[in-house]
Amino acid sequence: MTTIRHAHSSSLYSNSPDSLANQVERAVEADDPDATTLTFTEVGSDKRTQVLKDADPDNWAAWVPNQSDVGIMWRKHVYSPVWKEAHKLTDKVWTDGQGRKHETWCATALLSHDKEGLTIFLSVCHLPSHVQNGDKFYDNAQAKAWKSAVNGWSDYWNITRKTDKPDLGMLVADWNIDVHSSHWMGYMTDKFPSMYCTWAGDREPPNDKGTHGNRLIDFTMATNKMTKAKLLKDDNSSDHRPYGEALPL
Repeated sequence: MTTIRHAHSSSLYSNSPDSLANQVERAVEADDPDATTLTFTEVGSDKRTQVLKDADPDNWAAWVPNQSDVGIMWRKHVYSPVWKEAHKLTDKVWTDGQGRKHETWCATALLSHDKEGLTIFLSVCHLPSHVQNGDKFYDNAQAKAWKSAVNGWSDYWNITRKTDKPDLGMLVADWNIDVHSSHWMGYMTDKFPSMYCTWAGDREPPNDKGTHGNRLIDFTMATNKMTKAKLLKDDNSSDHRPYGEALPL
């Protein structure tokens, strides 16, 4: 059985590219887990994009589409891209406190395992924040954009699943909803009934441990069940904590 080892970090624009570089360096050199794919959010600036590209260009490919603030990296000796594209998930926009309008895009790569010939649909997105109000959504533009984007992501996945028939589908995000809550875990299960969540069941960390403080808002929804998942070492590159996981391919 082939195993995919994936790590994700929701980065932070207000922190320096140097702090991001230190985190990426640890990720590409890590042996626990020995990641073969990496995903990131908030890496859309020129300097932060270059950090990913310069990390280890002999061994790692890096891609950050202009339309989004997310990025994907993969080990060159393990995977080859069949295609990659940015996809707009909704026409709904929201405005932040500085008056900037935000769209919601995902970045997706269909990767082929060089040895096995199996394919992975790896898609990453940074969904709007300030959407969860307990067990309900806020009545705001962010929540409207969030719900529309998640529906669009589901539609996009299902169309691609039928046309490209990947052996594994992975939707990775800073989802901005806390799946420590059984309500929101159930919401994700209902929204993606053929997928498994990183933190479902005995893979869930203690309630005082999360990816954003004690909130568990960064995770993967995948068509194969994770065999391992854990929070990775925290650092000063972000206010989010990275996580790693292993999945059968």
